[in-house]
Amino acid sequence: MSSAFVAPEQSPPTPLIHTCPVPADPGDLLPELQVTLTALTDLEVRHEIVLDCLEEWSGQDRVKRSLYAEREWAYQQARDAHLERLAGLRERIMGHH
Repeated sequence: MSSAFVAPEQSPPTPLIHTCPVPADPGDLLPELQVTLTALTDLEVRHEIVLDCLEEWSGQDRVKRSLYAEREWAYQQARDAHLERLAGLRERIMGHH
């Protein structure tokens, strides 16, 4: 087994488009909600795969810790962006009532 660590491909976080919370029909926001939830789920699964790969990797602990910290930071940034998007969608849906 090779000792080289190769992380699965990661796509960069999807940039957020900031919009004013204008009341919207919740049904009209369903596609946006589905895309955002799918992206968040994909991010979570990819993160778990990366952590599993790092855990099984036989490289130096110092390097593993560095890679872990780098991946964790990127994961948190992407996760925060998706959660912010979900919060914006929730505001738009709640503004409808």
